Amino acid sequence: MRTLTSLAILLTATTASAGFFGDCSFKAARSVAAQSPGIARITIVGRAGSLRVDGHRGAPEVIARGTACASSRGLLDETKIVMSRSGSDLRIEADVPDSEMFGGASLDFEVVVPDNVPLTIEDGSGEMTIQNVASADVTDGSGELAIRNVSGALEVNDGSGEMTIENVSGSVRINDGSGGIEVRGAGSVDIHNDGSGEVEIVNVKGDVTIGNKGSGSVDVTDVGGNLRVLNKGGGSVNWQRVSGRVDVPERFRR
Repeated sequence: MRTLTSLAILLTATTASAGFFGDCSFKAARSVAAQSPGIARITIVGRAGSLRVDGHRGAPEVIARGTACASSRGLLDETKIVMSRSGSDLRIEADVPDSEMFGGASLDFEVVVPDNVPLTIEDGSGEMTIQNVASADVTDGSGELAIRNVSGALEVNDGSGEMTIENVSGSVRINDGSGGIEVRGAGSVDIHNDGSGEVEIVNVKGDVTIGNKGSGSVDVTDVGGNLRVLNKGGGSVNWQRVSGRVDVPERFRR
């Protein structure tokens, strides 16, 4: 009986915590800005909440704005966007306090950047959209990820969640834990590691290389260079209209 009572208390506390974690009783707008001239690289760090990065041609300012959301006034006051500059490097970071047992906070924000400045983007959890930007190095913990219209190279390190990449003029390099990957339009594609999930690659000018692929099908169409799959777990490997050489594990050859 004592064990059952303790379990009931634990479940009640956990349920209460889960309920309060999603509580958005307190909200406030947040924004910061900096002049664009002289900036050579921008680093953006998101925490809990959604993140959107949008490149604009000739943008005179880098602007970050969003909405802080918290379950208490104290947590809201601690939730903000912080901007700092060191020489030609600009850093924008979501400052979100750690969740409490009966409460939490999040920050949904968007950043407008010049479309010719390289980016480093790190995000913890939540949906992320990146579009119309220069070369980018992206690290994402979890949540849906959409990247489109990149003028340059793109590198993505992703924990989990669906990933969609469209129209990258340079190379695309991916390390992924789980979740589907869709790439449509790239200079070349290199998926170094992918744990699980379907992979679809379409319209690549150069080579497509898949190093270690766990479970899930691989479908590749319209490749101007070679297709190479080194290691593959469960699931099929299919290809169409590959101009160069196809090198896949023996059981998938035809």
